[in-house]
Amino acid sequence: MLIKKELPKPNLDDRTFAQLADEAVKLIPGIAPEWTDHNLSDPGIMLIELFAWLSETSLYRLNLITDRHRLKYLRILGSDRLPQMPARIDLTFDSVKATPLKKGQGIITEVSGSEICFELEEDIIVAPVKLLKIIVDEMTGGIHDRTRMNAQADQFFAVFGLNVQKDCALYLGFDKPSDTLSFTCYLYEKDLIPPGKHGNEPEYDFRNASLRWEIMTGDGVSWETVTPAIDATKDCQNSGRIVFENLNGWSPSKLYISEETCCWLRCTVSDSAFEYPPRIEKIRLNTVSAAQGKTILDVEEWTGDGLPYQKYSLKHKPVMNQSLAVSVDGNTAGERPDFDGSGPQDNHFILNCRDGEIMFGDGMRGKTPAPGSSIKVTCYRICNGAEGNIGQGYVWMINGIEDIKIINHKSASGGSDPETVEDAAARFMQDLRVPYSAVTSSDFEYLAVNTPGLRIAKARALPNYHPREGELKGSVTVVVIPFTPLEFFETPPYPSQGFRHAVCRHIDRHRLLGTDLHITGPRYVKVTVSLVVDVTESFPGKDIIAEATKTLNRYLHPVLGGHDHKGWPIGRNVYRSELYEELEQVEGIACITRLSLQGEPASQDSDGNLILPSSTATVYSGKHTVSINKTQEECRKKNKDAGH
Repeated sequence: MLIKKELPKPNLDDRTFAQLADEAVKLIPGIAPEWTDHNLSDPGIMLIELFAWLSETSLYRLNLITDRHRLKYLRILGSDRLPQMPARIDLTFDSVKATPLKKGQGIITEVSGSEICFELEEDIIVAPVKLLKIIVDEMTGGIHDRTRMNAQADQFFAVFGLNVQKDCALYLGFDKPSDTLSFTCYLYEKDLIPPGKHGNEPEYDFRNASLRWEIMTGDGVSWETVTPAIDATKDCQNSGRIVFENLNGWSPSKLYISEETCCWLRCTVSDSAFEYPPRIEKIRLNTVSAAQGKTILDVEEWTGDGLPYQKYSLKHKPVMNQSLAVSVDGNTAGERPDFDGSGPQDNHFILNCRDGEIMFGDGMRGKTPAPGSSIKVTCYRICNGAEGNIGQGYVWMINGIEDIKIINHKSASGGSDPETVEDAAARFMQDLRVPYSAVTSSDFEYLAVNTPGLRIAKARALPNYHPREGELKGSVTVVVIPFTPLEFFETPPYPSQGFRHAVCRHIDRHRLLGTDLHITGPRYVKVTVSLVVDVTESFPGKDIIAEATKTLNRYLHPVLGGHDHKGWPIGRNVYRSELYEELEQVEGIACITRLSLQGEPASQDSDGNLILPSSTATVYSGKHTVSINKTQEECRKKNKDAGH
């Protein structure tokens, strides 16, 4: 039985010369009504026909360009389509006995009646322990039990308090000892800006704190230092997994911080330069990441026929590119996007991921497998792309392993299908607008704010300026302010040395030769406002004082302040008139009778405005004083006593 297949119908602009010329002539009355001679002898009509002929020729040439041509153009320009990516998910394990699981272990669940497989990305030993207590010792801020916050949804706590200092500590109490321990810390990041990103450049690694981990030993009075085998959090910089091995001597004991007897693990701050205090949303034991997909280890073999462009189909699909182990007569074959750079002796192949098909060259571009040659595929990986982004709360199983419970508390994410040529071209056009060379001040500021992996709220580039020597030609100083979610703080956010070095390394890759580059933090000025106001009778005085103080804290904020709420501009003075304007918007304030400013360190002009000491300076709020006009307050009290 013959099956009729319709040929694809491309959406082509196939207008002819006559159609193009006729359309142009019909537009003349609306555009140029005084042009009435539409005969072929008219020079204007001659030009219309000329352009119609050129347009027809251009359309014909453009219609010959296929997606394969567009993809090649993108590769010549240094870009390419994004491949299919597997979804990733965090799986939490629970077992009554220590259970080791190796990297690559398949974990299966069922979605809409069909199985979907994930594979572990790391080794894990599932330890049969439970987390009983979470205690935070904030030193000057006291000792706080945060166990309930870890158990509840949408709750978080500061790991070392909001004012992180040396010897602040986090205590984790477990029900029994274990030789190994693995848990994942999820930091609270919902109120943070996204980390910087610049093209395909990797994130920069830096340290802004030093932490010390210890366990309470058998004597119950001494702590023994332990070093994590894995610390993906990088000392609480980001969410990640922490693994301890060989915890010898760990035993239950009772500490002054809690009434319960636990096996205690302590994390102490040895040195802190956190840009903002880290906050934990959840600590989950025995949790590890898994990638969606399955590794195929069955050998698939074919015999070469010596013809050009030999094609062979794999048993499973879709296939992830760069995951195949292919050999021809025992010689390894390499995967390439095309054969344009391959020679007659290059043992290369190209992969059609969606159809699971491999193809060899024609003997000129890419070597052709000889007749009777053995073509083997010994390993490759398949994945479902965007279909792997499943929700939370699924039940999982491992073939051959029982008595283990597995659940995903968070949804899978990151899975994507292969990018279309149109999307790849649009992404490339958008990338053309991104600065990659530091030439102007705005280029320096853009590069600083978009340093991969860093959260930077503001940056200001000062050309011909040296932070120590003042004006100096050829020198560029970039002032950076790290992002902080806190609206009020005792110590303003300052970039640590590692933070500044990361920004410097990033801009250094893009600066012009000969530019003397310096990265520094701002010079902070602590601003305090003394305010006396008249209020309307319908508003309580305490509420107005609290709202006015909140307004001042928010407005004089290096990250969240200013008129645009994007941070106080670096180097900008503080004017009383702008504070008047901001405070008059507070509901209940009838009149501002007195407003004065104080800045440390700063000076004042004759009008009482605050003049910042340098172009690298910015402000943050001190303790403001807001009071209600005493005369008005006494009058309101007398009226109340008189019954008015």
